[in-house]
Amino acid sequence: MSKRIVMNKMRLYNLLFLIVVLIPSSVLSQEKNDLKPILENVMDFYENTARYTVEIEQTLLRGKSGTNISENYNGNFIKDKGYSKLILLNSEVIQFPGVRLIIDHDNKAIEYSKTPIGPSTPIDLKGFLKYYEGSSLKSNDKQWICELTVIPSAAFVPSDKILLYVNKDLNYVEKQVLFLSRKLPFKLKDGTTEEDFGRLEIVFKHDLNLSDKVNDKLSNYISKTGSNMAPVKKYNGYQIVNLSN
Repeated sequence: MSKRIVMNKMRLYNLLFLIVVLIPSSVLSQEKNDLKPILENVMDFYENTARYTVEIEQTLLRGKSGTNISENYNGNFIKDKGYSKLILLNSEVIQFPGVRLIIDHDNKAIEYSKTPIGPSTPIDLKGFLKYYEGSSLKSNDKQWICELTVIPSAAFVPSDKILLYVNKDLNYVEKQVLFLSRKLPFKLKDGTTEEDFGRLEIVFKHDLNLSDKVNDKLSNYISKTGSNMAPVKKYNGYQIVNLSN
């Protein structure tokens, strides 16, 4: 197995858009003036709200519109100050202070890396603002609807347009829609496949009333003796992929 854990097509999109990549906040200068304060408020919420949980529902649909569901997955995210954990698609992304673990249960692998960044967030706003710019802003009674389109130099990203539905009162994202820029194979009723464009809809249900302190720790997953690492008994048979070397 290579040092980077192999992910399926949905997981590739998840890790691109859901794991935080620190990008300087100056990228907001690329946004339309009316979107800038909204996006700044969203980033402020996720960076400065110390404790919360989020239920995540991801749906891959065929076509740029319509309700033809191809795949559907549920996940969960929790943040407790310097700790965060994302559970999605039989994988876990766990951020401790200075260390990140990615556990792939399908491939029985634990990826270990040292990182100076803080806890992850359920939506990687800073990360994808490097590749997108604001194109329009709409609203309803409870939400801002921000449309972002890919910049010409970022044709390599898998989505050419993103919609963000932002709660007006609390400044968190309630829904994200990624319009995929390349065709995917969709399975038909007769078992054959047909390529078409698709979109990934992600619904976030936030709970800001996290009452109990999270007691998770690195030693629940791996044991370290000097420079040697091994999975704990619960993960017997898992390969450690050490990216810190």
